[in-house]
Amino acid sequence: MVQYCPMVKGSCRGKSCDFWARIKIRKLPLNELVLSIKESLMECKAENSMSIDEAIREYWAQIGIKNMDRVCEEEPDLCIKMMDAEVLAKK
Repeated sequence: MVQYCPMVKGSCRGKSCDFWARIKIRKLPLNELVLSIKESLMECKAENSMSIDEAIREYWAQIGIKNMDRVCEEEPDLCIKMMDAEVLAKK
C-alpha cells in the first residue's frame, strides 16, 4: 500500500523524499546559493581531486536533492534556478 504524503501532495517517497531540500533552495536568493556552491567547490578542491561537476553533484546531494532529473521534471523553474546557480558558481 502506497502512503499519501500531504507535504508533496502525492505518494510518499520515503528515503528518496527531497521536499525540504527543494524548499531550502527555493527560499535562498540566487546570489546566496551561488556563494554556497562556491564555498563547497573550494572545500572539494582542497580535500581531493574531484571534478567541478562531481563537486556540484555532491553539493546538491549534501543539501538533500535525491534525483536531479526528478526535480527538473516536477519543478522546471526550480531546476532552472539550480542550473543558473551552477553556471554562475563555475565562473
